[in-house]
Amino acid sequence: MKIAKLVSAFAGLVLGASALQANAIPFEVDITVDNSYALYYGTETTATNFVGSNGSWYEAEHYSFNLPSSNFIYVVTESDVATAQGFLAQFTNLLTNQRFYSNDSQWQVTATGRRGLAPYNGSAAALAELSSQLIAANNNSNPSGGWVDTTAGAANGASPWGTIANIDPNARWSWYNSNGSVDPTIGGFDHNEYLIFRISVGAAEVPEPSTVILLSLGLLGLVAVRKRKA
Repeated sequence: MKIAKLVSAFAGLVLGASALQANAIPFEVDITVDNSYALYYGTETTATNFVGSNGSWYEAEHYSFNLPSSNFIYVVTESDVATAQGFLAQFTNLLTNQRFYSNDSQWQVTATGRRGLAPYNGSAAALAELSSQLIAANNNSNPSGGWVDTTAGAANGASPWGTIANIDPNARWSWYNSNGSVDPTIGGFDHNEYLIFRISVGAAEVPEPSTVILLSLGLLGLVAVRKRKA
C-alpha cells in the first residue's frame, strides 16, 4: 500500500513538473529609466505583450505580470542625451522569491540607431517596430552589431539621481556603452539610441521535468532499500 502511494505521488510530481514548465512565471517589477522606458515581453524574435511605460525617472513604477517560461523580458529605453542616463530595476520571481537587478550579468542590450522612434505602447505598430528591431539585433545588423553586454554604473542612491524608493540598494544603474567610457550612465551621450535590454529567466528559474523525475526516482529507490532492510 505504501509503495502504491509513493508511485502515485511520483506520478503527481512528474505531471506537476510538466505543468510548471508549461505555465508562466509570476513576476513583480520595480523600474525606472532616465529618461524613459517601455516594458514588454515576448519570444526571441517577436514582442507579444506590453506591460507599461513611463517618461519620468524620479520614482519607480511597480508592475505584476506572468512571464511564459520560454519568453524574454524586454526594456526599451531612450535618454535626453543630457547629464546622465540609466536603467535601474529589480525583478522578483514570485515562485522562488528570487530577485535580480538591472545590473545582472545575464542582461544584454542592443542599439537601434533610431532616436525618437522608440515604441512606448501596446499598439500593433509599436509591437511591430520592436519586433523588427529584435530581428535586426539577432542578425547582428544594427549599430551595436547585435546583442552585447551591458555596463553597470553607480548603485541606487548615487548622484545625480539620489535614492529611488522601493528599489534595493543592490541595484545599479546600467546602460549600453558605445564610446568606451568608464561609466556610460554619466555625461549625457547618444549611445545609438533607442536601446533595447533583454533577459531570459525561464530556463534558469523553472526546473526541467527530467530533473524532477530523476530526483523522484532516487527518492523511491531509497524508500525501497529501506523497506528491504526492515
